Amino acid sequence: MISSPSRSTPEPFRVRRARLRRIASHFDCPLHTRAYIVGKLAVDPAYHAILDHIRDSVLPVVDIGCGFGLLAHWLRENSCSAPLIGYDSDGEKIRLARAAATRAGYSGVSFEAAHALDASSRVANYVLLDLLHYLPPGERDDLLASLAARIREGGSVFIRSGIRDGSWRHRLTGIQERLIEWSGWISDAAQFEFPSIAEVVEPFEAAGCRCDARPLWGRMPFNNYLVSARYSE
Repeated sequence: MISSPSRSTPEPFRVRRARLRRIASHFDCPLHTRAYIVGKLAVDPAYHAILDHIRDSVLPVVDIGCGFGLLAHWLRENSCSAPLIGYDSDGEKIRLARAAATRAGYSGVSFEAAHALDASSRVANYVLLDLLHYLPPGERDDLLASLAARIREGGSVFIRSGIRDGSWRHRLTGIQERLIEWSGWISDAAQFEFPSIAEVVEPFEAAGCRCDARPLWGRMPFNNYLVSARYSE
């Protein structure tokens, strides 16, 4: 099912500024990368949305495709005390994520250099932000089916992804990905294919999960949706 966009209003930037700068200060990186971190956390609605969904859960949070580990920092700085585990295939980003978490003094936070399909099978809240379109369709389907099987024992899956629907937002999102490819920011950005809503939801519904899909545009023009799934007995 597709729901309307969330109406929640992000916390004003002036209130969050000190916290965002503190998060960025944990990273040993050039000034422009720190500026990117502040800007990303300030305007990207995915971090607020995930926090709203898992704020009261005690289950571990497994971030598949975690990159620098920004979600872990955001959750810890917003009083989420659940264990946090991040996986990413980019070993250099994992190194930076580990160093930043150590510098921040976080406990219960770990990062592993691993492929998405190798992520832990524990009962958890699984988060995938901007990952699916970098996976070949068969690999993507295997990952989604694997996640659907895991949450039969408990927990949830939250997926933010660009969606293929032919809209102007979809076309603009494709242009953004080509710019990412050109910049070298993500090593495998040259190969991407955005899924449709049906392709994301189908493996979960086939496993008996209850799904919700809603636009997650925020103040950005990209065709991002948030899909959430949990097992419905």
